[in-house]
Amino acid sequence: MPIIQFRQTIASNDAVRPFDLTDRGLLLGDGVFDTSLVKDGRMILRERHIGRLVEACDVFGHEVAKTEIEALAKDAVPEDATGALRLTVTRGPGGRGLAETSASNPTLMASFTPMPLMYPSPPLCLGVSTIQRNPTAPSALYKTLSYGDAVMGQRQAQRNGYDDALFLTSGGHITCSSIANIWAWSGSTLVTPPRSDGVVVGVVRGWLLENAIRYGFEVSERSLRLDDIANADGVFLTNSLRLVVPVRAIDEMEFSPDLPSELESLISELLSS
Repeated sequence: MPIIQFRQTIASNDAVRPFDLTDRGLLLGDGVFDTSLVKDGRMILRERHIGRLVEACDVFGHEVAKTEIEALAKDAVPEDATGALRLTVTRGPGGRGLAETSASNPTLMASFTPMPLMYPSPPLCLGVSTIQRNPTAPSALYKTLSYGDAVMGQRQAQRNGYDDALFLTSGGHITCSSIANIWAWSGSTLVTPPRSDGVVVGVVRGWLLENAIRYGFEVSERSLRLDDIANADGVFLTNSLRLVVPVRAIDEMEFSPDLPSELESLISELLSS
């Protein structure tokens, strides 16, 4: 059961809380969030996660101070605990309609769910979704509460016998799964789609782009189509909870479920740093 906090008020271990039913996060999906891995009481890549949430708040106009987010994140995690931390910011309660003029008190909450490490995870099969990613939509570039496409995409994929969905743009460019960034690797080369294709800039994705070179990888961002990865040595996903997950198939296209040993070493470094 998650431990939930509203601002600095620590509540008990059930998920039922007093909540303003006019909150725009509830009624309009007008909010942003971040999910991070906590290991032994330590928030992995803490500054990157908080920085990304602050950036999203700035983009969408949610007036929450970085110091307040930092304080809540610190208070939300039990000592020596391992699990998932979610930080959520909404525009707060407001009147009817889209205009935000009546909303002046953002809602900030944290939810910590104790759980074992999900790394390493078994290989996944992805199904190409009929839902297309819109690179011009702000909701495609940030983790917002408007998560309907991801929910429906994953639901569709699992009903068709896949583990998760793979989203493409209308132009056929690969973007991401419903919960993770995607990479292709060949030899020492790692490639991931650029943000301009409608990709959420994942925290682990960013860390790999900066650090994989130290383990001998050549790393780049570029647009990819399915044909471009057909002959790759492998494909994998990254996100903050599962870290790195191999992909063994996309529709009928099969890949090796193995990961480069250097990549596994890199993730071990991340967990121990």
